[in-house]
Amino acid sequence: MSDAGRLSAAGALRAPEWLALAAVAGFLTVATHTRWGGWNDASRLAMVEAIVAHGRLWVDGTEMGRKSGDVCMIDGRYYSDKPPAVALLAVPAYAAAVARGVTFRTDLPRAYYWTTLLTIGATTWLGLLFLAHFLVRLVPDPTWRALTILALGLGSLNAAYSVTFSNHPPSATALLAGTLLAWSWRRFGGGLAGLAIGGLLVGLAATADHGAVFYLPFLLLYVGWPGAPRPRVAVLTFAVAAALPLLGYLAYAYALSGSLLPLSLQPRLFEYPGSYFSADAGHLAGSSLPHASLRAFLAYVWLCSFGERGLFATTPVVFFVLLGMRRLAVDQAYPWRAELALVLTPTAALVAYYLLTSNNPGGNSYGVRWFCLFIPLLLVFLADAYAAFPSRAGRTAFRIALVASVPLAMIGALDPWLDPTPWGTGYAWVVVLRAHGWWW
Repeated sequence: MSDAGRLSAAGALRAPEWLALAAVAGFLTVATHTRWGGWNDASRLAMVEAIVAHGRLWVDGTEMGRKSGDVCMIDGRYYSDKPPAVALLAVPAYAAAVARGVTFRTDLPRAYYWTTLLTIGATTWLGLLFLAHFLVRLVPDPTWRALTILALGLGSLNAAYSVTFSNHPPSATALLAGTLLAWSWRRFGGGLAGLAIGGLLVGLAATADHGAVFYLPFLLLYVGWPGAPRPRVAVLTFAVAAALPLLGYLAYAYALSGSLLPLSLQPRLFEYPGSYFSADAGHLAGSSLPHASLRAFLAYVWLCSFGERGLFATTPVVFFVLLGMRRLAVDQAYPWRAELALVLTPTAALVAYYLLTSNNPGGNSYGVRWFCLFIPLLLVFLADAYAAFPSRAGRTAFRIALVASVPLAMIGALDPWLDPTPWGTGYAWVVVLRAHGWWW
C-alpha cells in the first residue's frame, strides 16, 4: 500500500484496539507485584527512597538499599549503580505514597505495588496507546492492530517486566515512541516539534538503558537521509533534543565518580569487600570480553537465543517476526524497507555487543531482560511479517508462536527475578512453574 493509501486509512481506534488496551490495563492492575523481586529493582528503589526520605543520592541506611547487591561504592558510601532516569520518574509516585503514610519500611507490599504500577505499568500502557494510534497509519486491519498490542502487552518479555520495578519497559517505551515520532515526521508529515520530542525520548531511553545509544546514529542518519524534508534542520533538532538528557547523565556520572563512564561500567567502583562483581568482571555486562573460547561464546549465544534463557524460547513470536522481516527486507515493493533497516541494523549491533561482552544474561532474570529494549520495535512489523509468509504452514506456525508467547510471558510475570538455585535447571518457564509447584 502506498504512503497515501496508508494515510487515508488513518482514523480513530476501533473496538478491537480498545479491548486489547483494556486487557493489558487489567493485566497490569492485577499482576503488578507487591514484593521486590531482586537486586536490580531494589537498587533503583533504594535511590527513590533516598531521594524522597532523605533528599540525597547515596543509599546507605535505606530499607531497599539493604536488599540489593547492585550497588557501587564512592568515597565510602553506597550508591545505586543503575542509571537514575527510572528512579527519578518514580519519585512523585513514591512521594505520594509516603504522604499517605505508606513507605518501604512500614508497608513494603503496598508501597512497592503503587510505585511500580504508577511508574512502570502506567508508562507501558501509555506507550501501547501511542503505538495503537501509530498503527492506524500502518496496518489497515484493526484486528491485526489489536493483536500487535496484545503481543507486546501480554505476550512478550516486556509484559513480564512491566509488573515489576524494572527499567526495561519504560526505556523500551521511550525508544519506541522516539523512533515512531521520527518515522511519522519523515513519512507522515509530522512537525519539528514532534521530531524534537522523539529525540528527547530516545535520549531519555539511553539514560535508562544504555543500549538505546546504539539507535541514535541510525536515527540521525534516517532523519538526515537525502530526500527528507529539511534534513539539516531535522538532524540538528533531533541531535540537540537527544543530547540534553545524555549530557545530564554524563554530568551525573562525573559528579559522583570523576568519570564520564556510567557507574555500572566502572569495575573499580565495585572493588569493595563483599561485592559480587569484584570477583568476575564478566558479571558487569559491557565492561569486558569474558568468553574463554569460541566454544564458550557459541554456547552463550545458544543460551540467549534458543536455550534455557533464550529470547525465542520465552517470546517465540519474535522469531517468526524476524523471519518475516527478513523476507520484507528483500521485497522491493515493501514501502517501509528504510524503517526496517532502521530497526534491524542497530538491533543486530546491540545484540552482538551484549553477547560479546557478557557471560551472564541478566542475573536471575526471566529470559534475557536486556532484549526487552528492542522487542517493541520489532513487533511494530508484526502484521506485515505475518503477511510475508506465503504458505499455510508458515502462517500456522506464526499463529501458534503468537498464541504460545502469551502464557510464556504470563509465567515470567509470576517471578521475573526468580533465583533458580533451589529449583534446578531447565528453561526459564519450567523453573518458574517448578517453583510454584506446577511442574515436576
